[in-house]
Amino acid sequence: MTTQPQVGSLWARRYPGAPKHDSYFRVAGVFTVGETTYIETEDLEDGGLSRGRLEHVLEFAEPASDI
Repeated sequence: MTTQPQVGSLWARRYPGAPKHDSYFRVAGVFTVGETTYIETEDLEDGGLSRGRLEHVLEFAEPASDI
């Protein structure tokens, strides 16, 4: 991963072979506990918040410039 998320940045989650599950999200927070970095995201479609390990959340994500 070359681009690190910053609070407020927009990202697109793209699932290879399953485009109907693609979604957009905004980074709401990035924090570290011990040696693990977590990211909190806001889904742009329904406003739902979620939190997960950075590497898991960004596995199929890329910075979004087309929103």
